[in-house]
Amino acid sequence: MQVLEWIAMLTMLIDHVGLIFFPDREWFRIIGRIAFPLYCWFLVQGYRHTRNLKKYMWRLFLLACISQIPYTLALGQWELNVIFTLLLGLLALYSIDHIQDEKTKWFFTLGIFIAAVAIPMDYGLYGILLILLFHSFDEGKLILRHFFLNLLFLFAYGVDFGIQLFSILGSILIVLFPSYQPLTKYRWLYRSFYPAHLTILFFVLFIWGLRQ
Repeated sequence: MQVLEWIAMLTMLIDHVGLIFFPDREWFRIIGRIAFPLYCWFLVQGYRHTRNLKKYMWRLFLLACISQIPYTLALGQWELNVIFTLLLGLLALYSIDHIQDEKTKWFFTLGIFIAAVAIPMDYGLYGILLILLFHSFDEGKLILRHFFLNLLFLFAYGVDFGIQLFSILGSILIVLFPSYQPLTKYRWLYRSFYPAHLTILFFVLFIWGLRQ
């Protein structure tokens, strides 16, 4: 498994541990901002290298459904989990690259943007745009494009978006470690980590609450 996959899983775990158990310690959340850009990058690379795009979409959908209950229980978030956002991003990539009729393409893509805004989901429209950014621009411009995307959402959402500025660290890591190799030996760990760690954190939270 690549170093970026380990970093993504570890920083996501740190982020969620901080959100659940140490909400007043911001450094957990700052470290956690690294994870999402990495997962967007993995999605784009998976899209480019997969042998079966339809199967890839269905796998993401099933994983999103499996993760929803652990996500809601562990994080107390009444919205769709981030894998649904990644799935929408994958659909957007498919629409832009594979739908031949221009009217159908832009109608479908616009529908994805509207869904990302109208349906509460983790990262939402920001996530879709970041995925498209990673797909459309070369690594040499990646950090700058990500920086301006963050500024755009900072102006739109104000200080509530401020901590997300640290997500630029994820793009810096991508530029430092740009090579991509499909996962082999630890593929099961990478695919199951999201729902598995949320489930474990929920049970820890439950036991913690019983002891209080």
